[in-house]
Amino acid sequence: MKRSKNLVMFMYAMGYLGISIFTQTTVKWYQYFYTPPESNTTGLKILIPVTLIGLTMVIGRIFDGIADPMVAYYSDKTRSKLGRRIPFILYGSLPLALTFILIWFPPVAHESIINFIYLSVMLSLFFIFFTIVVAPYLALINEISKTSRDRIKVTTMQGFTQIAGVMIAEAGSGVIMNMYGFRIMGVVLGIIGFLTIILTPIFVKEDLSQQDTLPTIGLFESVKTTLTNRNFAYYLISYISVWFGINTLTITMPYITEVLMGAPPEYSGFMIAGAFIAALLFTPLLPKFVLKFGKKNVLMATSVLFAIILFLTAFFGTILPYNLAFVIVILAGIPLSVIFVIPNAMIADIAELDGKETGQRREGMFFGAQGLVIKIVIGLSSFVTPLLFRYFGYSAERPLGIQLGGPVAAVAILIGLIFLNKYSISESSFEQ
Repeated sequence: MKRSKNLVMFMYAMGYLGISIFTQTTVKWYQYFYTPPESNTTGLKILIPVTLIGLTMVIGRIFDGIADPMVAYYSDKTRSKLGRRIPFILYGSLPLALTFILIWFPPVAHESIINFIYLSVMLSLFFIFFTIVVAPYLALINEISKTSRDRIKVTTMQGFTQIAGVMIAEAGSGVIMNMYGFRIMGVVLGIIGFLTIILTPIFVKEDLSQQDTLPTIGLFESVKTTLTNRNFAYYLISYISVWFGINTLTITMPYITEVLMGAPPEYSGFMIAGAFIAALLFTPLLPKFVLKFGKKNVLMATSVLFAIILFLTAFFGTILPYNLAFVIVILAGIPLSVIFVIPNAMIADIAELDGKETGQRREGMFFGAQGLVIKIVIGLSSFVTPLLFRYFGYSAERPLGIQLGGPVAAVAILIGLIFLNKYSISESSFEQ
């Protein structure tokens, strides 16, 4: 029985591999593919006017944001022989893979407004199907883990597969693209992503006996009730501050490497890769720490460590030379591993207790609301960083804009910790 449960958890966690591959590959390459630099060595031509490429992602994210609460709400209310979540994953995974593949097949081989319309539509459909699959997928955590031990076990497995997916997208996509081109890369990764996601509806069977606890409230009331849940609000403020820091570090690292440390900008990729390898190595240790100290305490401690690392980036290239800076960035793998594992377990705890108190199980809405808010915050960090560059400089003569990125994100994380400290769900109270 135990072996069977572990197998189900592992097959479920494998879905995160495909999810991670799809998002990371799309974000990494879509702009380069459609608006390559003139000096590119891969023979690519500009397919969309440079002034319009950013708008395609904005349009896609708008549809993504609209889909989040709607998919969450209807997956919470669905009644079927397969359960509430499985039908969304089963019927959404193939369209998700197909739209991902079609992104790399533009209709016109030269710069054209037709390509702009095409990419806008494909990205919008991709993000809609992504939400259709991912929000119900994450809500299944409550179905397959009923204790803190099982919950942290399955989210640790997800952490492994998510990091592996990021590494495949970062390194593997480039290898395939260099050998066979973007279209083959899209097809290969699309098939891999689909085959890993489809394992969930094959191996996970939902408990149909609790369908009398489905929510009866409307969409807007469900969103309002979710966002006003005190523990969810305290957790979410802290979580979005950490993601603000992650995105800020990702954006500023090439500038830090080239301008502050005088190294080629591609070296920043080696540093980030080192952090992900460290995250992969630290992840197996997380269950012991969490079971001993609790999710909240581990998240708070590693968030403080991440804030310190972000603050230190201001001194890279001056007080801290390249070698020492490399080690400091690698240490960021510890908080990264935590942010890939613990938050999903905390959301599952919050949703389960909310269901016990209200008699209405709305796990999907909690994960959907988190997804919506995180997308807004990532967009905000992508907006704040260029503002720092503009007003304080990002050149060797005026580097203050680059130096301020890390400290600003560190302050945001520390503010978030003030709210996380008010989070009141302990491991013992959850088990009771």
